[in-house]
Amino acid sequence: MPIFKWVEEIEEIYENLIENAKKESLDDIEKLKASIEKDVEKKNHHNQEIINSALATLSKEVNEKSSKFGESISKLCSNIEKNFYENKEELMILIFEKLGFDF
Repeated sequence: MPIFKWVEEIEEIYENLIENAKKESLDDIEKLKASIEKDVEKKNHHNQEIINSALATLSKEVNEKSSKFGESISKLCSNIEKNFYENKEELMILIFEKLGFDF
């Protein structure tokens, strides 16, 4: 019967339309996913560059401060040594007095 054939054709067209819509939706989803992944990758790369720059700056500052600290410690040690040798005799006399060897 022609009506059934016509209904079958409509059902077939309907199924084809649904299938095509699914394919287009999946294609759109895949394109959007690829775009988002690319954006995330760019953002991660940018963030990594910022982190690397910050770490390099921090490392440079730490090295400079460590160097200055080392110089300061060296100067202090030199001053302590100098003061010790300058006051060595007086310190020995003071120590002997405290120990009771002051005769």
